[in-house]
Amino acid sequence: MSKNKNINYSLDSALIQKTSIGLTDLEIARKIIHDHQFNKSKSTLFSQGKRTDCFFTEDSKLYITPREQKLFEKGVALNQSVKDWDSLSARVIKGYIERVPRQKDTSFLYKKLLQRCEKFGEELSVGSRNVIERFSVVKLWNASIIAAILFGMFTMTMIYRHLGQGAFAGSTDGSSIVQKDSDSSPVLLTESQVLGAEDSSDEDEIDNQDNVEYIEKVIQNLEKSEKRELEKEIKKMVEGYPIEKMVPYIVEKDKIVVAFLIGIAKKESNWGKRVPVLNEQDCYNYWGYRGKRRMMGTGGHTCFNSRKDAVDTVAKRLEWLVNNNKLNTPEKMIIWKCGSTCEGHSRYSVQKWISDVNMYFQKLND
Repeated sequence: MSKNKNINYSLDSALIQKTSIGLTDLEIARKIIHDHQFNKSKSTLFSQGKRTDCFFTEDSKLYITPREQKLFEKGVALNQSVKDWDSLSARVIKGYIERVPRQKDTSFLYKKLLQRCEKFGEELSVGSRNVIERFSVVKLWNASIIAAILFGMFTMTMIYRHLGQGAFAGSTDGSSIVQKDSDSSPVLLTESQVLGAEDSSDEDEIDNQDNVEYIEKVIQNLEKSEKRELEKEIKKMVEGYPIEKMVPYIVEKDKIVVAFLIGIAKKESNWGKRVPVLNEQDCYNYWGYRGKRRMMGTGGHTCFNSRKDAVDTVAKRLEWLVNNNKLNTPEKMIIWKCGSTCEGHSRYSVQKWISDVNMYFQKLND
């Protein structure tokens, strides 16, 4: 009775059983070594239960792959050349530079690029409009007048310096003959004697002083017109609120102080609708000011004698903080709300105070 022997075949050269090589049979040893090296570099395809050592890959270009079939259906031209000098250029798509992606085929990065370009254009447009809107017609008109005056002064100075001293009446050589009296001979006067050096210098000083006074008057007129425009803007803003009666006193202050007076008053008292009182009388304290005085209102707030007294007192304090402590923004002026520290206040209330004051501060301090 014969027995079936199970023979195991190795699919991988790594599991090939090592056999001892005898030194007596050199030819057998060489064949075993040759087969061993050949098997290590050989490729074998296992597919559908079969094993084959002869097969083709996509780079062989002997058949159309499913991926290439989808590209063909979309109308993409492929490089079918089999004589490429290296394998890296196999099956390269033709004309990919000229191809413009359709909307449904547009890649994610391409869409992002279009979105960013569109957003950049919008931001550039908004930024240019904001720059133009910051300069009112009145400001542009005032700036043009000042520029014209300065240009005229410079032009007249240059003309006088280079041409004024060369034009004299009398002789062509810059001298003049004057008869001193009937018995004496004529006297030849030089240029400086005719004009008078002292007189000409005095005239220069007078002209310069007149120019300075004229410029000062122009600047004063421009400041007055700007204050009138600012007063109109603030009155329109606070129309119907108690602080409206204080506007003539407010606009007399520096522009940054005006912006703080309006912004802080809106936050602290809603422009005078929530105020401390004394004997049921308005204390005119619309800014939450707590300076010690003989008359103190509800909540430990100061009571002022009049609207002008209130504006002058609060404005003086704000001017000192702006000029000495450099508190020139609502964020820096937060000490008006918190005092020396904001530890006892919530972060939300601090940020809300800054944002509310800044809303009107930016409108009036542009």
